[in-house]
Amino acid sequence: MATYRLSVDDASHIVMVVVVEEDGSEHDYQFDFDGSSGRFEFSEWDLLERDFGEEWVEELDQAIRDAIAQAIAG
Repeated sequence: MATYRLSVDDASHIVMVVVVEEDGSEHDYQFDFDGSSGRFEFSEWDLLERDFGEEWVEELDQAIRDAIAQAIAG
């Protein structure tokens, strides 16, 4: 199963996600979020869902939302 690393640059309002596949290959994604509302657009959902499944993507989505909420709050 693929894993991911997630970081948020709250000063620049950028989310960085690194997806690590079972074979060790890594794929980097970066996108902006609104610093006041937390809204974001991530155009790769369909690709990730196809490759890793709906449940995996839902977990990543929640982790991103939680990280953004923490960045906005603190």
